[in-house]
Amino acid sequence: MAPSNKIVKLDEFSMKDDLSHVQVVEAPLPEPKQDEVLVNAYLRPVNPTDVILIKTGWGGLVPLPSTPGSEGVGKVVKNGPGASKFKEGQRVAAAPWPQFQGRGSWAQYVAIPEKDLILVPESLSDQTAAQIFINPMTVYGMLREQNIPKGEFLLQTAATSVLGRQMISLARHYGVQTINVVRRKEAVDELKSIGAEHVINSETEDIQKRVKEITGGKMAYGAIDAIGGKMSPKVVASIRKSGTYMLYGALDPSSVSASNSDLLSNTKVLTGFLIYDWIEKPHKQEVIKEVLSLLEQKILEPDSGRSYKFEEVKEAINECNRAGRGAKVFLEG
Repeated sequence: MAPSNKIVKLDEFSMKDDLSHVQVVEAPLPEPKQDEVLVNAYLRPVNPTDVILIKTGWGGLVPLPSTPGSEGVGKVVKNGPGASKFKEGQRVAAAPWPQFQGRGSWAQYVAIPEKDLILVPESLSDQTAAQIFINPMTVYGMLREQNIPKGEFLLQTAATSVLGRQMISLARHYGVQTINVVRRKEAVDELKSIGAEHVINSETEDIQKRVKEITGGKMAYGAIDAIGGKMSPKVVASIRKSGTYMLYGALDPSSVSASNSDLLSNTKVLTGFLIYDWIEKPHKQEVIKEVLSLLEQKILEPDSGRSYKFEEVKEAINECNRAGRGAKVFLEG
């Protein structure tokens, strides 16, 4: 008798508050195709990027019906034709999981291209292994692309997020100071307690003015922004001449903007960062090796929170969306 294969199934992408389009169903066990490996996934985080997929399908990039899930951890069940790198029972993650083909990690069994699998070191917990891809590799990639000299400043928004906290830690490891933008008074002391050098409350302080004070007039060397929209011109104005503004999220769905002078006389660069594209460059294996090392050394240390059963997926999504949540939410089973 074939094992149970529960999946989270979407027959539509929708902004419905009640999440009635998010269903847990039984599905046939997938058969790995050429160069694929069948993985029994048993723990996966609920990321904001997963919620975006559930709502929008990433603007037509994801097919229907679809199973979301951008990362997770599982064990190898069997190899498909041509796959031989991994052995049955080995613990693996993926970079990326095949959610853009409609086969994300929110399933008990997923067939994954062998080339995308990562052998998880024994020293990493399941909670850390399930979070190898989205935040740690994005933090590492953005800092690598910004190429900020030691002693200079990186400005970041949404700094209380799991990714924001990891950026504080990794930047400090490389000798880069962070200027962290938050929206809650209590978040200021919260971030300073984990080593954030500078924290700005955007509700009560002028971002550009405070950055100028903190940097002695130099402004931030570069910036990463998870918000966009109305926040973007304030962030762009707070970086140095020829500095790079990097958008990696869209918490405000309105368009990014900047003043004419910032783009013309100050020649500032506006760009975006999406880990799914960046990881597929020739540096992929080098990046995976470096990020695993940073995780093993606990320089990058994902913050793990509550786990929900598969049938509680809607509760897990709502918890992911809760303001000030902090630690990562998981689906287990």
